[in-house]
Amino acid sequence: MKKFKLPVNLIPLAFAGAVTASAIIFFSIFANPLLGNAMEKGLEAIFDAKSDVRGFNLSLLRFRIAIGSITVANKDKPMTNLFEMGKTEIRLKPEAVLRGKVYIEEIRADAIRFGTERKTSGALPAKPPKVKQEKPKSDAPPLVDLKNFDAMGLLNREYDKLKTPKLYDEAIDTYNTTLTKWKGEADGAKAKVTELQNAAKPILGLNASSVRDIETITRTVQDITTMANTVQSAADDVGKMVTGIENDINTARRLEQNARTALTDDINHLKSYVDLGSGAAFEALEPFIREVLSDTAEQYLDYGIQALEALEKLKAMSDAKPKTEKPKKQPKVVFKGRDVYFPQKAYPAFYLGILASDFTIDAWNWAFDLRDISSNPDLTGRPVSLTFGLNEESGGTKRNVDFKGEADFRTNPPQRFNAALSGGGFQMRLGNELSKVGINGFTGETSFSVNMSGRTDGGFSTGGDVKIGKPRLVEPKGTLAEALDTAINEAGRIDMGITYNHRIDQSDEFKITTNLADLLARALRRAVEAYAKQAMDEIEKALRQRIEQYIDGRFASKEELDTLFRAARGDKAAIDQTKTGLTNKKNEYEQRVKNMAGDAFDKAKEEAMKQADQAVKDALGGKAPTPQTPTLPKLPGLR
Repeated sequence: MKKFKLPVNLIPLAFAGAVTASAIIFFSIFANPLLGNAMEKGLEAIFDAKSDVRGFNLSLLRFRIAIGSITVANKDKPMTNLFEMGKTEIRLKPEAVLRGKVYIEEIRADAIRFGTERKTSGALPAKPPKVKQEKPKSDAPPLVDLKNFDAMGLLNREYDKLKTPKLYDEAIDTYNTTLTKWKGEADGAKAKVTELQNAAKPILGLNASSVRDIETITRTVQDITTMANTVQSAADDVGKMVTGIENDINTARRLEQNARTALTDDINHLKSYVDLGSGAAFEALEPFIREVLSDTAEQYLDYGIQALEALEKLKAMSDAKPKTEKPKKQPKVVFKGRDVYFPQKAYPAFYLGILASDFTIDAWNWAFDLRDISSNPDLTGRPVSLTFGLNEESGGTKRNVDFKGEADFRTNPPQRFNAALSGGGFQMRLGNELSKVGINGFTGETSFSVNMSGRTDGGFSTGGDVKIGKPRLVEPKGTLAEALDTAINEAGRIDMGITYNHRIDQSDEFKITTNLADLLARALRRAVEAYAKQAMDEIEKALRQRIEQYIDGRFASKEELDTLFRAARGDKAAIDQTKTGLTNKKNEYEQRVKNMAGDAFDKAKEEAMKQADQAVKDALGGKAPTPQTPTLPKLPGLR
């Protein structure tokens, strides 16, 4: 019987089928869960928060990945999701994947939502959420309701900001310190002066004219010189002490005078809160507007900051990996018969071409388009770009938001990022955010246009304008709120220009311009004319009384220090008097020595003359004269 041969060998086909089936079973049972888990870990490494990837399914034949949902938590708000994606399809680039690169040509999601709530915390154990710092209290001045003005209430609110109490504290402390510093030394100097006065009394009581013994006079002059040197040293010490006390007292008095001067400045400072019609009213209102705007924009700024951090971390993770591939020199295209050599293309380790989604939630139409995310931005040669659109048309309502931005992570980019945001048709409603100024609510319809650019040093600048149509204050109370309500009614629309500059190592600059500033100033000027003078008088009276009470009885050390200074000057005068007395006494004894020497010389001269006369007489009488040399008396110690 002749055997029948099949045209196809079944063994290789069976083997290929078995391999394919094994691959399918492997990816279905093992590989897909492993790859899904790896994707979760990768997202957690980038965003520092828990992620959840459900329904991961890789198709090797189509090079596509289908995912049921992707959820990433917000690291700073663990009970809130950063974003949540619905059914998602990922299209890969086969030639890049075969070379070990994660090259995603497109991600298409049926929905992307931001800020959704979580049931469990999304914080990673090793990365706890940052503790949100409380906002510092606004430095805005208190806005005064002049119709119900309370001078003491204003003073109590502003008391910690006044300069006068602090300067009085400094002056009083200087008096206290000076008294403590010099009291002991002054007491010691007084005792020393008294001791020297007592020691000098016997010497000062001597009568030089009654002393006949030249040796006694000489010893007395030596004793006076020794005592005078001791007194001179003490006088120098007392003089230095008096000068030091005087300098410290002058310092304390200068501080006290500064406090008195500051009182006038503080009075004028408090009065400026009452003069709301001076044009500074909007400057007082500006910090509150800034606080409201910053609260509104804070969540969007957080998203932008986290997005930039994630993209920077993706690049840093790629740069930190060891370079295992050696750069290959691309051969030139050479034709050898039918063989052609083509240069190989370099792919980044990770690349996402497009992440896009178009979906509708209620009456809102959303459009999201994110492009060119890469772990090696220099290879792509393009910045990351995001286009975001939001539109609503429901009945007579039309609202829209458009965002276009780029972030550049290439080497030496011209700028870090830039963005343009515009929108309109949104109802603005404020609750009690401005209740401090008597505004219990505000409504209006807004449109806006904002541009932002970030520098490579980390600074950024923002500028734009906000227009509010149909503005209305709810239950305005108080001088400022009522004046603002009048200004709004006159203007009919609020136009605001906003400028914000953040510079590294410098203070931020925030400025608001508006068409209401002049209108508000005029309205306030009309409102405050009847109350301003009375309020200013009450402010001055209240502050002067408060300061008098504050310093009452606290200058006791000043009086003690004045007494101490007078005593020290008295001690200086006493020691100077003793020094002068000793100097005069020394001069008296020295003069006594000179006088005694003159008397002795005159006596010797007289004796010599007598002997000469006697010699002449003897010669005339026939007797030979006997010449003799007169002997002067010895004067010990004579100079």
